[in-house]
Amino acid sequence: MYAIREGLRQLLRHPTASLATFFTALVSFALLYFLGLLLWNLERVVDNLERELEVAAFLRKDAQVETLLQAIQAWPEVGEVRLQSKEEALAQLVLDYPYLAEARDLVENPLPDTLRLRLKTPEAVRAVAERLKGLPGVEGVEYGGELTERLVQVLAGSRLAMVLLVGLLLLNTFFSVMGAIRLSVESRKEALAIMLLVGATRRFIQGPFVMEGVFLTLGAGVVAVALGGLLYRALAQALQGLLPFLPVLGPEDLWRTGGLVLLLAVVLGAGGAYMASRVHLREA
Repeated sequence: MYAIREGLRQLLRHPTASLATFFTALVSFALLYFLGLLLWNLERVVDNLERELEVAAFLRKDAQVETLLQAIQAWPEVGEVRLQSKEEALAQLVLDYPYLAEARDLVENPLPDTLRLRLKTPEAVRAVAERLKGLPGVEGVEYGGELTERLVQVLAGSRLAMVLLVGLLLLNTFFSVMGAIRLSVESRKEALAIMLLVGATRRFIQGPFVMEGVFLTLGAGVVAVALGGLLYRALAQALQGLLPFLPVLGPEDLWRTGGLVLLLAVVLGAGGAYMASRVHLREA
């Protein structure tokens, strides 16, 4: 209780430094939380695209379908392969575009028989597509891997940019906490010297300063998680209104991510305060 009470008092002794540290931490944690949610959501989009990824091989009329099916099923990258007849393809097309129903009876079915492949390893989609093109009886190959590959590249670049940006901001927060605690230590230098003389342990002396650092960063973390969560939910609802099929993170995911951010806030606050007070005690 002593450490908590003194930690709260020290926040009020230097309001300017405390507020500066608080808002520095607030910006860092808000960016960390919101960008982390966006990247996690993008990863889910990519995962869904990879699970739904399908390679279509269009067959010529003289293609040996059974031979092709047996050969492709033996490929280690292929999880499933099935034949879609041209009649099935036309029926699906009419189902998707009902206005083509009248034209179906007027013209001959122009669609080819198609082999549709689901892969065990989506990363191999380009290699599988190239192998399909070389098979006898295959007229053309189509897959949606280009979009997935671009999203993976965007995800990797965004993750790297986020790590660099948030890393610099968290370092700034850490040193800002150290500066605020250093100021508190300097203002109580004489009292701390007396406490050391009468036998107070270093941990007992450091306790209030560690609590001060935790209060600063944890308070900023709570506000950042609340604001970041509201912003993400608003953005997610707007996107789902435009793209209902787009996966978004649920409340459990937001709570889990928020808990990690708050844990990081406690570690940064306690670590920065401990290092700042430890330096003074060494000098003393």
